Amino acid sequence: MRPPNKTILAVAASIALIQLGAAMPMTTHGQSADSTADAKAKRRPTTLDAVVVSATRTNQAIRDVPANVVVLGADIIATSAAKTVSDLLRIIPGYTMKDFQSTLVSHPSRQAPALRGLGGTSASRTLVLLDGIPINEPFAGWMHWSRIPLAFVRQAEVVRGGGSVVWGDRALGGVINLITAEPRANSLSLTAAGGSFSTVRTSAVATVRRDRLGLLLAGDYSETDGYLTVRPNLRSAIDTKADSRAKVFYGKALYDVTPLLQLHLGGSYLDDYRHNGTVLRDDATTIGDVRGGLRLVTRDGSVWTANAYTSRQNFTQLFTSESADRSTETPSLDQFDVPATAHGAQIQWSRQALGRHQLSAGGDLSFVDGEVNEDFNYQQGKFIRRRHVAGQQMLTGGYIEDALTLSERWRLLASVRYDSWQNRSAIRTERDIIADRLLLDTSYARTTSSRVSSSLGVRHQTSSALSFRGSAYSSFRAPTLNELYKPFREPGNVLVEGNPKLSPERLLGVDLGADYAFSPAMLIRATGFWNRVHDPILDVTVELAGSTGRQIAPCGFVPAGGVCRNRRNLDEFRTLGVEAEIEARPHRFWTLRGSYLWNPTKITKAEAQPALVGKVARGTAKQQYMAMAAFDNPDLLDFNVTTRYVGSRFEDDLSVLGIELFYVTDIKVGRRLVRRTHAFVSVENVFDREYTVTRASNGFERVGGPRFIEGGVQVRF
Repeated sequence: MRPPNKTILAVAASIALIQLGAAMPMTTHGQSADSTADAKAKRRPTTLDAVVVSATRTNQAIRDVPANVVVLGADIIATSAAKTVSDLLRIIPGYTMKDFQSTLVSHPSRQAPALRGLGGTSASRTLVLLDGIPINEPFAGWMHWSRIPLAFVRQAEVVRGGGSVVWGDRALGGVINLITAEPRANSLSLTAAGGSFSTVRTSAVATVRRDRLGLLLAGDYSETDGYLTVRPNLRSAIDTKADSRAKVFYGKALYDVTPLLQLHLGGSYLDDYRHNGTVLRDDATTIGDVRGGLRLVTRDGSVWTANAYTSRQNFTQLFTSESADRSTETPSLDQFDVPATAHGAQIQWSRQALGRHQLSAGGDLSFVDGEVNEDFNYQQGKFIRRRHVAGQQMLTGGYIEDALTLSERWRLLASVRYDSWQNRSAIRTERDIIADRLLLDTSYARTTSSRVSSSLGVRHQTSSALSFRGSAYSSFRAPTLNELYKPFREPGNVLVEGNPKLSPERLLGVDLGADYAFSPAMLIRATGFWNRVHDPILDVTVELAGSTGRQIAPCGFVPAGGVCRNRRNLDEFRTLGVEAEIEARPHRFWTLRGSYLWNPTKITKAEAQPALVGKVARGTAKQQYMAMAAFDNPDLLDFNVTTRYVGSRFEDDLSVLGIELFYVTDIKVGRRLVRRTHAFVSVENVFDREYTVTRASNGFERVGGPRFIEGGVQVRF
């Protein structure tokens, strides 16, 4: 049991912040707080005016690119009731992880983001960037969302679909770029909050500017006792609250050598620990990374950018098997050492040429070296087998892109990319610990492959209010080391075996859309898309264990009620749909947003598993929508009400384990106490709805978060 004084500490910190805010001088950089509030109250530009880098790797306004880009800016982030970045992204229909659980309590392997129904696996088909640098977990491809606290993020850009081929591997389903503040001025933001389940969150973000040098320093601490994630009628003595604790430090420095040359250096560190819903299951993660680079503008107008990064992580966890009546659990897998190292570099050139061409070209390289050391086969109070899995993966790629202005109304975007990858030094050994005897010693052959991806898009400004866009594209994803070589376990006694013969996934897609701005106060966007994925990697059910445990190849021994699955390439699945969004600002204090997704995703070809044809892709909801109303009057209060609806879906590839639809409503209300101090109260799942997020063949179910109330205060100066 955790100490009961965490909420008291949060309240004390909040009071201290209020007193500090009241004591601060009332002007900053020659501008009064009142004038800042007046500026904030003025009508803001529409979404189409936002400048993004995630679609093309160069600065482009949304109104100039053919892709469907969603921007979640500082106003949405500030008023959202979300506690984490991933929970914030859920307001985008089509965004999900492996399930719909909050990342505060979910296992890291279930945190892989997905867009447009391209999910259902532990490896992400969506590339996640932090200030343009990839941060997906290198060995398995999922995400540790706790390494990017929401307080650090200034803006989130989301490109749905594979139209952003310039990013290469991992971007098959889209790109999420999280952008932190630029240290161009002196500022400090302090936040302290506490609430349900003994939750405490504190963060500090400071920017410092001294002549040519800018610094950003940030720290975040969060802790929660969590909640029971098992459906109430299934709970037993082994079930405990899924708690978590995370410490994050982040920093970056910018140095302007000249007005045309800028250097940057940064890094972060995460220490994360969590229990996974039972007495024995837990995991711990540490991740450290360093990144640096430059931006150079030459005399001919060329812009050169270069980045290099390295990261090192270690991961440990204990899995268990539960008895059929869930009265007892037994250790089944102890991953006592899971290190992974990733190194990468990027270089890019861009230039305006011949008046109408915005040309860019670049290349990138990434290298992953990872291993898994784990004990399994628990008998008579101890593990008797040890497994070692290791491998290396190298990916290289290069691209060219041309953003061509054909006329005042027509704009063309074309890109082509070549990628190659290599898997090498892969081994898997298993040893009898008791007899110190080698049972399995497999070295996998080196594999290499390459792929060409391309995209062609056009945008037509029919009138000052109406524009049409369309694009056709191809993209790919190479299987991760985890998918190729490593077995895995999931709750409900589910065993998933790797497959060294996996081929890369390939996607072909088409988008057609329109943007209509009735006025600066109202924007409607609609996009239709069709994607076909060849050789998709899915967890395919091999066999159910039944009422007694037994050996099932290739998984080995499967406990009673469990299931054996194998990662395999199916022949094809198809995802199509319609995305509709509306944004209205009927008054300078009001913002209304709504979005809807219709997105059936089905397996269309599976010669080796014909029973799967026509089945719904795992975890895919056919319909989703979001409705949000926000009010922000600096002299009165601010509030945000958001409702999300997620339709029914299936947990398994056989479309047998159905999960019912659900909807949740979140509210956040805030008010300025003194000129620089802002207090807030947020409630997630206001109506305390119980909804299923996972279901296993043995009847085991996990549920999403109950009502979550939090209050806090933020001071900015």
